[in-house]
Amino acid sequence: MDFTTLMGGKDGDGCGGQKPMVELQWYHVAIASTLILVNGFLSMLLGLGLEKRLFISATRCVVQLTIMGLVLQHIFGADSPILVILMALLLTLLGANEAVFNVSKRRHIYMFPSVLVSMGCSCLIIGTFGTRLAMGVDPLHSPKEFIPVLGMLLGNTMTGITLGLDQCLSQLSDNREKIELYLSMGATRWEACRPVAVEAMRRAMMPTINQMSIIGLISIPGMMTGQLIAGASVMNAAKSQQIIMFLISGAAAFGTLSSVLTATRAYYRVKIDLLGERVKFFQPYKRETVLLLEQAS
Repeated sequence: MDFTTLMGGKDGDGCGGQKPMVELQWYHVAIASTLILVNGFLSMLLGLGLEKRLFISATRCVVQLTIMGLVLQHIFGADSPILVILMALLLTLLGANEAVFNVSKRRHIYMFPSVLVSMGCSCLIIGTFGTRLAMGVDPLHSPKEFIPVLGMLLGNTMTGITLGLDQCLSQLSDNREKIELYLSMGATRWEACRPVAVEAMRRAMMPTINQMSIIGLISIPGMMTGQLIAGASVMNAAKSQQIIMFLISGAAAFGTLSSVLTATRAYYRVKIDLLGERVKFFQPYKRETVLLLEQAS
């Protein structure tokens, strides 16, 4: 069964194709945006101080989605594998940049390249596997299927990596003396840092696990909702959402694991010599300080 059938476009078993989507206009968006004004008023009333961030985020939402819509409209029309590859690489680069420089509270010196490689490898490989084998997309470079799936994988993997690295770097800083004690007693770097890595992975995986546990029972996920509004059959929308959740779980796990392991190596990148090493504070871009271990000169 190919992805078109899965979406309810051919032999749907429910309401597929019965009702065309409403053509939304900008005034529909303006009506919905009044809720942002309500949120801003509540922030001012309660003294939350979130008005500026709220309006900046809402503006970014409109601008970014509009630009993406225009770009995807061109890519979908061209149906070119080269454009699909370029778009995939661009989304990966933007996702890594957002995770490192705009979301993460803590950073290590190799964080951007490690996050970029981790997100790229996990999301591109699992996205390719998912769209071709799990969803039956043929050809693989079909932009209407591959790019939306990749976007969902990147967004959720970015969240997992951010949570995992924040937990990892925080624990490395807080437990520095304990880890150095383990190393001085002959423990390997992995043996000393394993509890930190395990806790970081646990924190990164919990949002996806919690989401899978309540999905379909308490909440109807966004992708399934969009398919139902577009006229896909109910059961096919449910199946496609299940596939996406499993792909997200795998991509987030592999991406976070790679990033956390790189963080532990960056933090203790040489064998510890307590007399020949020193701890230095590192505060890039005026964000929260991160303790980095550097070779003493």
